Amino acid sequence: MYENQSTDMIAWLKVIFLSTLLIVVMREFIVEPVEVHGQSMQPTFEEADLVMISKLTSIENFDLIVFKVPNGDNYIKRVIGIPGDRVEVKDDELYLNGQVVEEPYLQSNRAKAHAMGYRGLMADVAALTVPSGCYFVLGDNRAHSLDSRKIGFISEKDVIGEVKLRLSPVKEIGVVR
Repeated sequence: MYENQSTDMIAWLKVIFLSTLLIVVMREFIVEPVEVHGQSMQPTFEEADLVMISKLTSIENFDLIVFKVPNGDNYIKRVIGIPGDRVEVKDDELYLNGQVVEEPYLQSNRAKAHAMGYRGLMADVAALTVPSGCYFVLGDNRAHSLDSRKIGFISEKDVIGEVKLRLSPVKEIGVVR
């Protein structure tokens, strides 16, 4: 009788240990939940939204990424320029490699800015080329975002992962585009 209980206990301990190990490995190397802080990505994300990031991805233009800044905080921003891209903002229009970029995710913020009498969402940014190993990022709430316009290029080594899923609020669970 005691032998069966001992065997059952060892089996359960193995399951618990392996499950814990799997969770730790997945969180460290594959995926990680991240809570959104601040208003810099509104309306795409709101304060306290929960997202899932993938650490196994290659970053492309307009991907949403989480990266570490020097003070230790994690920021979520949209990648505008990847290495070698030429980025410029002129008259409230984003240019990528000399072409105007449509940014549908800015429509509601642009409408609010115009309704309040503002000329646009952001000041001009002189043309610049993104160096190797770096990204140029912007928040979707351009008027209230600490991004590459202020903190400079983001190093690849500071990128934690790409936002893939929204986990909360419940009514908005789904793949992030």
